[in-house]
Amino acid sequence: MICYDMVRRSAPVWSCGSCFSIFHLPCIRKWARSPASVSEASDPASSWRCPGCQSVHDTPARDIAYTCFCGRRRDPPNDLFLTPHSCGEPCSKPLGKTDPAAKGASPDDDAVTRCPHVCVLQCHPGPCPPCKAFAPERPCPCGKQSITRRCADRSTPVTCGQQCDRLLPCGRHRCEKVCHTGPCGDCQVNFSAQCFCGKKTDILVCGEMAVKGSLSEKDGVFSCSAVCGHNLSCGNHACKDVCHPGPCGGCELVPGKVTTCHCGKTRLQEKRSSCLDPIPTCDKVCDKKLPCGVHSCKVTCHEGKCPPCLVRVEQRCRCGSSGQMVQCYMVSMEEFRCNKPCGRKKNCGRHRCNEACCPLSKPFAQHEGDNMDPHFCQIPCGKKLRCGQHGCQHLCHSGHCDPCRETIFSELSCACGRTSIPPPQPCGTPTPSCPHQCIVPQPCGHPASHQCHFGDCPPCVVPVMRECTGGHVMLRNIPCGSKDIRCNQPCGKNRQCGLHACARTCHPPPCDSPPANGDASSSSGSKVSCGQLCGVPRRECKHTCSTPCHPSSPCPDVRCEVRVSITCSCGRIISNVPCSAGGSYNGDSMFDISTIQQLPMPLQPVESNGKRVPLGQRKLCCDEECAKMERKRVLAEAFDITPPNLDALHFGENSNASELLSDLFRREPKWVLAIEERCKFLVLGKTKGSSSSNIKVHVFCLMTKDKRDAIRLIADRWKLTVQAVGWEPKRFVTIHVTPKSKVPARVLGSKAGVPVSASYPYFDPMVDMDPRLVVAMLDLPREADVSSLVLRFGGECELVWLNDKNALAVFSDPARAATALRRLDNGSAYQGAAMFCPSSITQASSSGNVWVGAQRDGGSAAKTNANPWKKAGASEPNPSGDWTVLGQSPGTSVLGQAPGSAWRRADTPGQVMGTNRWTALETPAATSSGSTDRCKLPPHSEAGSSSASVPRADAGASAAQIAARAVPKLQPDFEVEDWEESCE
Repeated sequence: MICYDMVRRSAPVWSCGSCFSIFHLPCIRKWARSPASVSEASDPASSWRCPGCQSVHDTPARDIAYTCFCGRRRDPPNDLFLTPHSCGEPCSKPLGKTDPAAKGASPDDDAVTRCPHVCVLQCHPGPCPPCKAFAPERPCPCGKQSITRRCADRSTPVTCGQQCDRLLPCGRHRCEKVCHTGPCGDCQVNFSAQCFCGKKTDILVCGEMAVKGSLSEKDGVFSCSAVCGHNLSCGNHACKDVCHPGPCGGCELVPGKVTTCHCGKTRLQEKRSSCLDPIPTCDKVCDKKLPCGVHSCKVTCHEGKCPPCLVRVEQRCRCGSSGQMVQCYMVSMEEFRCNKPCGRKKNCGRHRCNEACCPLSKPFAQHEGDNMDPHFCQIPCGKKLRCGQHGCQHLCHSGHCDPCRETIFSELSCACGRTSIPPPQPCGTPTPSCPHQCIVPQPCGHPASHQCHFGDCPPCVVPVMRECTGGHVMLRNIPCGSKDIRCNQPCGKNRQCGLHACARTCHPPPCDSPPANGDASSSSGSKVSCGQLCGVPRRECKHTCSTPCHPSSPCPDVRCEVRVSITCSCGRIISNVPCSAGGSYNGDSMFDISTIQQLPMPLQPVESNGKRVPLGQRKLCCDEECAKMERKRVLAEAFDITPPNLDALHFGENSNASELLSDLFRREPKWVLAIEERCKFLVLGKTKGSSSSNIKVHVFCLMTKDKRDAIRLIADRWKLTVQAVGWEPKRFVTIHVTPKSKVPARVLGSKAGVPVSASYPYFDPMVDMDPRLVVAMLDLPREADVSSLVLRFGGECELVWLNDKNALAVFSDPARAATALRRLDNGSAYQGAAMFCPSSITQASSSGNVWVGAQRDGGSAAKTNANPWKKAGASEPNPSGDWTVLGQSPGTSVLGQAPGSAWRRADTPGQVMGTNRWTALETPAATSSGSTDRCKLPPHSEAGSSSASVPRADAGASAAQIAARAVPKLQPDFEVEDWEESCE
């Protein structure tokens, strides 16, 4: 870019010597270095073009200096009494300059026409004025008079007005023009002349004749191209040459010149006396070289010219790809060309030569001679240059086109006009980038949030609340300019049949395409099929009708082909057969017979009451293995043995899912039962202070894909909604309860026939997400805006929308989660389906931080107190199984408690004192005995687990005292001095 500001008198400038345009010195240096200023006519390394007049300058960019206008003083002073950038001295530039167009003029003519004076004005910008002095007298062009004029007009031609009268180049006539400058030209007088042989007379222009000077009437001046016919010096023969100037030559048949026969092989024996005597021939072959230059004449010695060469040779075409056999003399008479196109690329590398029989189609062929190169592409390039306005004027070429040489002399401005670039600028300079906001009013009424631009405005991005296209929900934080807003809910609108609802995801209307013109069903007013499956329950088997929608006709009575599972009486043997209910019965069909033959066991007999029992409603016969399993079951019930119920994992018809859970249950049974316990608590458990509007949700920790798939399969059994959030390897799963959630037919870890109850599971870091990392946003009002969370913590948390009113924010840093909980208006503490172990929470209360996770070492709590014999009061069992805080009302928020408070869970003493939390694998008898006998340690506790659950006393304490300490009682929250007294 050049010249962003006006030229001031104190700024260093540069002035062009051709157009006298003035530019800033730094700007012209920058222009001289830019590729757009390079000139093709000179050295591109040092030459550049003036941006005003395109004249070429050879001064390198680094040598461009700030001088006065006359060029004699460098860095002229800034004198207010002088012209800006002037030195104040006389200009002294020569006024008479040689005309660049008169390169052929002689030095004498240049000295005569050039002004010898210099400019006497003060150093000034722009061109010097013409010289006002008088020049010496000069003769007119014809030389008849002398004329006096001013020095500036010396080069202007001035004539005397008389006839020129100078001798013309023909040498015979004089110029009849008025006195003029320059040559007089050729003579245009018509002249009657004859040819050299005198046979033809014609009217010629005098200046076009080759003969100059005076001529007589008998002199010839042109050739008539006929045979001369004048007698030679012998007087017997005539001249056979074409009409020519000068005398004719001598006779070639005189005896002195002919000494041999016609072929030249035999000398003459007899002397000839005259040129008319015949020349004898010999009997030898002529053997003269024929015009082809390759073969010789094979005719016997003869007079005159040799006959043409009749030898058959191969004549090759120009490209050398084909040839033909012709007589030798025809090779030079006409050129043979084939019809094969060349196909090779021209010098541009883009177009191919389509000339037939091209001489450059041969490999390694090069152009020779002065003829035009056939592979020189003559198609204009015409490509758009980088400026986008002009096309390339060169012929088609390879590589990039040269930059545009044009210059813009108009101001470049932005769309609003507040930012501009003054001229001149190279063609293709982009419009300036405007930092101001767009001033075009938005159709929505919101202020523009984008910068000044050309063309249409982008859609508005202000977050607003909009209804989805299908009219299901109002979505928040939707950009104002969004047109097609869709939710993930099904459409649910009635189809044209009047029976089915649209199953497509939210979409713009209509749900059905309009009927075609002339549709009989639409014209008669009857309902039209929507194309979906009918889905009406059948009367025989309660399966749904699988035919396409038929609103105007009843369901067809056909056999049901749905595959169902039939079992034996004990349920061990399972086989898949078609339902086969419905349809006309005319005895068992061949298909039913073949299906019965493929069953693993025969079917049990049915009562023959005249009605057909479908295959899907019959049972298989049991075998010996079924009897063995029944005996084992009776023994297990008798001895109260509850083995891992692997059959409970076969909860559906998807065998792959059952195999996945069965394999994981064999490898990690505790983990699978932990997931089942959390699903059970979400569906059956209740939290204190919860309302019907609150949603029950649980967040699992970061897991691998196979475990996430297992959680999804287990949650599907409980009809829970599962969401996978995040990116690998930090991907986790959330589950929450819906109105459709219910207890499955078989619960893992529960004995058949025993009522299913839910208790609060303990927190496990291998299963559950740390609650310090989760912020809940439940029952959000319709006007709530979570944009502050997205803008401030968007890159630090994962936002999980459970529905349109409930959401979770899962952080990776507990400090940032606590900050978000304080800043958010609708944020609350997260309560999942797991609680902390009481011993670990007691440690958290001692440390003064309610968010401290569960710890295994129970003795650390006692070490933090000032008195090692002080302890907190035992927790009171809470039958509801929820999370509460010691010394706090159930309705108080966890985050609002004072430092030193802790979590408390109400449960059986056996669970509080360190019982293995995987008690679902133990027998009920063992569990009940452990919870009833309060004076004993838990049955499955070891030394490490006991020390983690029971606070340590002095080293001399007896075993009875330690056992007494492990028995909790219902006591108020106060401190005592004697540890043993507090446990009595």
